Amino acid sequence: MAQRHRRHPLRTEPAGLRWVRSSASDKGGDAGECVEVARLPGRVLVRDSKCPGPRLAFARNAWSAFLDTCTRQELPD
Repeated sequence: MAQRHRRHPLRTEPAGLRWVRSSASDKGGDAGECVEVARLPGRVLVRDSKCPGPRLAFARNAWSAFLDTCTRQELPD
């Protein structure tokens, strides 16, 4: 089981964590620039496939809101 602290991210990779690569990553001209996501209970992890060490953690509702905004193309310029 991964160690968690209030102000610190996960220190180890949880067992059984499955990273999924964005299908849009394969469509770009720059090979290897891919976003990967993994689900945990209550949150979503996001990382860069070229540098898999650091990752961002989002509450599932925040991640869903972000995806909805991207889908509607409502991000500010």
